[in-house]
Amino acid sequence: MKAIFLLVLMAYSSAGWAKPDRKDEIIAKAVQAMGGIERIHALHSLIYRGFHYEGSYKQEYAGTRHSTAVMVRMRPGLRLVGCRPEVPGCDGNWGWIVEGFDGTRGWELNWPKQRLVRTVNKAERALRCGAAFDYLFIDYKERGFHAKYLGRKRVLGETLEAVEIGRDECSAPVVYYFDPSNFDLRMREMAIPVHARGDAVNLISVSHGFKIVNGVKLSSREEEVNLRTGDVVDGGEWTSIEANTVDDRKVFEAPSVHPAGITAVVLEMLAQTGDLTPKQMLEMYTRFRTSEEGRSADVTYDMNWLGFELLKVDKYDYALPVLKQVIDENPTSGTAFASLGEAYLQMKDNAKAMESFQHAVDLGLKDEDVDRKLSRLRGALAKS
Repeated sequence: MKAIFLLVLMAYSSAGWAKPDRKDEIIAKAVQAMGGIERIHALHSLIYRGFHYEGSYKQEYAGTRHSTAVMVRMRPGLRLVGCRPEVPGCDGNWGWIVEGFDGTRGWELNWPKQRLVRTVNKAERALRCGAAFDYLFIDYKERGFHAKYLGRKRVLGETLEAVEIGRDECSAPVVYYFDPSNFDLRMREMAIPVHARGDAVNLISVSHGFKIVNGVKLSSREEEVNLRTGDVVDGGEWTSIEANTVDDRKVFEAPSVHPAGITAVVLEMLAQTGDLTPKQMLEMYTRFRTSEEGRSADVTYDMNWLGFELLKVDKYDYALPVLKQVIDENPTSGTAFASLGEAYLQMKDNAKAMESFQHAVDLGLKDEDVDRKLSRLRGALAKS
């Protein structure tokens, strides 16, 4: 009798009656919890409106600060963060900072300064896999991704079902954490560089709220937490999510711009870093600074921006002279010394980073992020 039972089980298995793989079972339940695959596929564009914040959530942000934050997404992976005139609800205006991904390249625009740059290096790689319209676990096989069940994991005080989704050309897989009671998506874990600089760090995006949009349950408030430190990096709450009102791909394309003055100079300096030495690059700045226009120009913001753009591509021998030039012209600026501290921190020169951050604080800079980094550097130094 036992042999017959085993034979029956083998027959069921060979006929495709085997128990579903755990990862696919969880994914199927998660898709159903969102509203089902048909409703998900029926969404072809989304406009999110709300606000963004840095650090921990503060109730006073709601409905007041950053209330004009906008994100537009369209299948298969087009994305726009910020306002542009063509987007409904933007009142025909450009936002101060706008970021986009047109399906091929990412870009970042400072509209008032007419400064447009294309994303490169770590930011570009992150966009290629991170701009997908749907979560990666949806239709993952058809999209060329692979999945792996990681079991139940204890994360940020919750016990959740963990499924890893990845693809060979993506820099790192994404781990999705689902509530085992209802299979709502609770968290996403990604290894990415913060602000597209330095080493990748494990960030957990935690869902704190949901909205039903055309029958699909979408996350409406999220916070990104540094898994190693527990710090809330940033977050956002979408007070409204509008479906299927955008069809024009041009919304996601970078506009024509006409930069001038110091903005044009720093863009040229950035473009020439591959051909000029750091000294030659700074000579471009000196020539502008000694011109009639340059002597009266407000250059600090643009030069600080240039320093951080160079840090994004790990060109420390170019970034340090730029950030030190800002300090030379603003010796009492705590912000300038904090920027230099960020450079040394990325370079893993903890002694110089601590010295720069401390100098920023001594000059009166009030910045919780700088305080936290300074405290950690002191603690690391005490242990060494």
